[in-house]
Order: sequence, then C-alpha cells, then structure tokens
Amino acid sequence: MVGMKGLIDRISGRERILTAFSHSIADRLPVFDVVNNPEVFERILGYQNPWSDGRPTTLLAKRLGLDAVMVPVRSYTALIPPKKTWSSPTGFTDRFNVGFTVNDASWPLGMAIRECAVDETFLERIRSERIEKEDIQPILEGLKEAHSDTDDGKPIALFGGIRSAFSFLSISCGITDLSIALYDEPDLVHELVKASTDYWTEVGLRLIESKVDALYVANDMGMNGSTIISPEQLRTFFLPEFAKQCKTWKQAGGKVILHSCGNIMAILDDIASWGTDGIDALNNLQSHAGMDIKAVKQNFGDQWVLVGNIDATTTMCSDQTEDIDFALQELIEIVGYDGNAILATDHSFHKGIPMKNVLHFIHQAKKYGTPGALQ
Repeated sequence: MVGMKGLIDRISGRERILTAFSHSIADRLPVFDVVNNPEVFERILGYQNPWSDGRPTTLLAKRLGLDAVMVPVRSYTALIPPKKTWSSPTGFTDRFNVGFTVNDASWPLGMAIRECAVDETFLERIRSERIEKEDIQPILEGLKEAHSDTDDGKPIALFGGIRSAFSFLSISCGITDLSIALYDEPDLVHELVKASTDYWTEVGLRLIESKVDALYVANDMGMNGSTIISPEQLRTFFLPEFAKQCKTWKQAGGKVILHSCGNIMAILDDIASWGTDGIDALNNLQSHAGMDIKAVKQNFGDQWVLVGNIDATTTMCSDQTEDIDFALQELIEIVGYDGNAILATDHSFHKGIPMKNVLHFIHQAKKYGTPGALQ
C-alpha cells in the first residue's frame, strides 16, 4: 500500500488518461464526465458558466477531482454563444443560420426552433464557413489550465468537443427533413455530408495542432433501442465519411473519442472495422438505451477504451447513494482493471443529478477503480 500511495501522489489525471489510451494500467481507472449542470458550477466555483468558456470548465473539473475535461469549440452546433450576439433574451442564431431557443432545461445547449432547409443554399453556406481563431479560443484557455500544475490540482487531460456530419445535419436540418431527403434527394445529402465532414475535419485538425489530448466527437446516432435511422442508411450516407474523417485525424497524431447517445450496437462492427485508423474510445455506452456493456467489452474491449455506462437517468438521480456504489462495482467487474476503461456516467452530470451524487460518484469511482479494491 505504501508503494501505491506513492504512485497516487506522483501521477496526474492527464497521465492516467494517456495511460488508458495506451491500454496500460495506471494506479487506478481514470474518472471523467461532462458537467451540464449550472448548480455544480455555482456550488464549486461560485458562479455559472453559461457559455461553456474553457478556463471555468477546466477549473471546475480540476476542483471536482476529475482526470479529464471536455471543452467544446465555439462553433459547436447549438452551443450558447456570447450573449452580445443573441437575437433576443432567450434566443440566438448560429453561424449556419439555425435558430435556437435557450431555457433552464436546455442548459448549456440550445434547442433548434428554426432549422435550415435541406437545399443547395445550406450546402453552399457550409462550404463557405471557415474555422476562426475565436472558435478555438475556449480550447486554448482550457488547455493552459488543464496542462498546468496549479493550486487547483495536477494536470488533467483536455478533450476538444466537436461534431461530425450526422449529428450536425440532424440538428441543423431536423431529423424529419433529413430523413425524407435520404429518399428524395440522396445526391444532395451525400454532398451535405461531405461538406459537413470537411468542415469538422478541419476543426479537428486545428484542435490536434493545439495539442488537445483527444477529440470528443459528439455524433449522436442512437435512440432508445436502436439507431435513429437504419444501420443501412448510416452505412450508405454517413459512416464512410466518418471513417475518412477519423483516418485524417489519426494520421495527424490525434486520438478520437466517439460520443454517441442511444443504442448503436448495430453499427459497432462497422466502426471496429476501421481498425487503428478509426476511433480510440467509445462514449457514452448508454445503459438506459440498451447498450450491452458485457458484449461491447467482449467484442471491442481490446480495441477501444470504454467510457461510461453508469445510468445517469435513474441511478445517478437516486436518493440512495448505495445505488451508485452498486452500479460502479458492477461496471468495474465487467471492464476490469486492464487499462481499457474510463469511469463515467452514460450521459453527463446533467441538471437533475443531486450535487451530493456527483461528489459521491467521483469519490467512489476512485475508491473502487483502484486495483484490488473489489477483492
């Protein structure tokens, strides 16, 4: 135990995350999550962070004791921009001309209320957009804090949050109109997917150049029980471009985390077939949607780092913190201590999860995530 204590004193959160990505064993399993709860910011920092600025987001993660933080780029679709650019007290228009509304339930994102048509005008708008310095400024500010050894803690890893074509287009155009276009205008959809992929690929390359520890690609393709559109449609329209995107990022020296809500079991073999040119980690393994962690571990655990699977909908909202303990123990018994897992919920520390449960999860994840703790 003396040796283990010495290792804990020396190692940083960032080192734990990088060790996990190398599929090796650290002093314990890393702990990470996205904080989507203004109360947590208020309680820990004394103020909210409604625009997901990089330094406060990172500072919060350090003070909570997390091993990594996710900071999105400013052009992250539906991220609330600085309020001076809002069109009304509760609404804004993003750079792709999608109109959003903001309320307490949507924090820190907006909900699309005026979507773009699936047409040539939208295609040309995507093609004409360029990533600006101000877009990556939150990342740069977050990196400075994340990679520094400060009074708020040792260095932690920073994941740069971006999108890929499916989530970007389904938000910007609406899933109904996008789905109709798959049948009525397939050639146009292919062009929209390519243009979207090109844009977000360039964003990812800028973040890799900025030295983020991994790209956190929010590309939600699932819903409860199944993919949002058929696996065949994903294979026809979206997965080939996503594969090329990942390969470009990997060849540039980046690491890729695929974040997808919902059940995407049907396309995991497709994603796994990309091999070392594909993703490095899979998040969030949403248990509430039916993601089978045992099957994922058995089939893909040697290839990917698995991030998540503790039910944020029920378990994390429970009045009984023992439910969190049980879920963590059960998860760790499945994923093991072989260095291929990062402990997290299956969505985020969202609004509705009590503050005490957030703190309890982090504390107990570190406790049970230490090799030998469950013996």
